Amino acid sequence: MDIVAYGEYYNIAMQGIEDMLFEAENPLASFKKSLYPEAFQTYLRRYINVIDAIEQVYLKSETPDEEWLDKLADRLIEQASVQLERIPKKGKRNEQLINYNMILAVYTFPAILEQKGQSAEPLTDRIVEKWNTAFQTTVGKANYEKIEAGFHRKLCYITTAVCESQGKADNCYELELLRNYRDQYLLSTPEGEALVEEYYNIAPTIVSRIGRSEAPAQVYEEIWQKYLSPCVKLIEAGKEEACRERYMAMVYDLKGRYMA
Repeated sequence: MDIVAYGEYYNIAMQGIEDMLFEAENPLASFKKSLYPEAFQTYLRRYINVIDAIEQVYLKSETPDEEWLDKLADRLIEQASVQLERIPKKGKRNEQLINYNMILAVYTFPAILEQKGQSAEPLTDRIVEKWNTAFQTTVGKANYEKIEAGFHRKLCYITTAVCESQGKADNCYELELLRNYRDQYLLSTPEGEALVEEYYNIAPTIVSRIGRSEAPAQVYEEIWQKYLSPCVKLIEAGKEEACRERYMAMVYDLKGRYMA
């Protein structure tokens, strides 16, 4: 690659990594079963040249690959910090940070991973590590297939993993009940939407880490007994808000245990 082409790729990548985060629209609005596939493909088409430029520099860089990944991650964090500092109220800053987390988790990381370049895994890992350290948050990563499949399972990842560990079918009574609860109750309230957003940020990483633990089945049984079985009973009793509180407790408990 000649020096002119290298410079062009470098500039596209450095500017584009910002655009992939800051130009994205409200992620939760399109994070629904019927809308997400098309929204993701639109996002991917918009930034595929950026992802390609990142890969080209990674493959042809005269500096160590790690230095290039650090530059991209640091650029993203630096510009996010600038944007957040412009928001005067702490509550609004926190809301915007959650929004950034959501964009990274369900659009940016899956788009980079979708191209399956040599830089994809190390870059997303580097951003996750540096981002969570810089902002004291717990954003995780997953590919498009895993996220999209989750919509067909509704309350996905953790809930489905628990039921699968017990030999329950994907259309078992408990999963169907929890699916309807998510669609008809959780996503109808701002508090429920926030919980779902937090859940999708962290759940893929939690399931991955439970799977690598010494006794995954034991962990899933504990989650079932302490959280999911009581949630099912609360929904059956018409106590939807109590179920939301129990499910929220599960999310933050597992976040503390596996994302610290």
